[in-house]
Amino acid sequence: MNKFWKIALLGFLVISMVSCSSENSSSYVLEKAKERRESQNEKPLFRDFFKKEETTENQNKIINIEEKEEVTEEFFDRSFKLVFFGDSLTQGVGDKSENGGFTSSVQEFYENKPYIDNASVTNLGVRGNRTNHLLKRLEDPEVQEALAEADVIFMTVGGNDLMKVIRENFLDLNFSLFDKEQKLYAERLDSVLGEIRKHNESSRIYLVGLFNPFYQFFQEIEEMNEVVTNWNATTISVLDEYPNTAYVPIQDIFIDPKENLLDDDQFHPNEKGYQLIGNNIIEEIKRFNEESTADEMLEEE
Repeated sequence: MNKFWKIALLGFLVISMVSCSSENSSSYVLEKAKERRESQNEKPLFRDFFKKEETTENQNKIINIEEKEEVTEEFFDRSFKLVFFGDSLTQGVGDKSENGGFTSSVQEFYENKPYIDNASVTNLGVRGNRTNHLLKRLEDPEVQEALAEADVIFMTVGGNDLMKVIRENFLDLNFSLFDKEQKLYAERLDSVLGEIRKHNESSRIYLVGLFNPFYQFFQEIEEMNEVVTNWNATTISVLDEYPNTAYVPIQDIFIDPKENLLDDDQFHPNEKGYQLIGNNIIEEIKRFNEESTADEMLEEE
């Protein structure tokens, strides 16, 4: 039986090919379409569909479309929410102009974009905060809400974790002490990022690295630069576990600077120092945008 149907199908295809060769192929297709349409019109469903007059319900639908309200301004919302979360660097301690440290440079960068009318800033920086403090603050509903609504998040943390080792072991510092605390710092930072992602799964996170504030007066202590480098490497390794995150290096800014970049406390950046940190953040934002464009182009090919 299967063989019979195969032969019949082959015969049908041969007849169709002969018919196509004896007349214009486009006319043939149009003719078949016409036949199919006529056969459909014979069915009650299609006959009623094509012949029915406009009902009152349909007329009301047309009127509702024509009289629909204008689209609200909220539909074309061009605002952008920047949330800064972290320690004294986020707070802008040392910036005597009181412009918020590097946050003002980042805000200006976004507001200069043609597709953004207003870049709002929520500054959640608190002087002295370590990773364990950030974890505690992430229990605050207001902090959770701010992070959840953020279009982009900027973080500074780790400096006070490092300074805690120095303060508590000032007379007996060695690499093993830093290594031990460095591992604990990595675990806490991982927890911080994990908590942030619970409230905001997709927004870009930029984490600013550490710098050596003692370099200007204690250049001979080369080990301190090595410690800072190792801690920054730990930060990068944690970020690698989280998509859509970026590390912003600032260590080199404060090594052999051409001018003073520290505040009077010789620990926090001054206005110029914050400006240079802001420049590095902006460069990282640009680099990410360029990489995203390239990735999108590859996906389209």
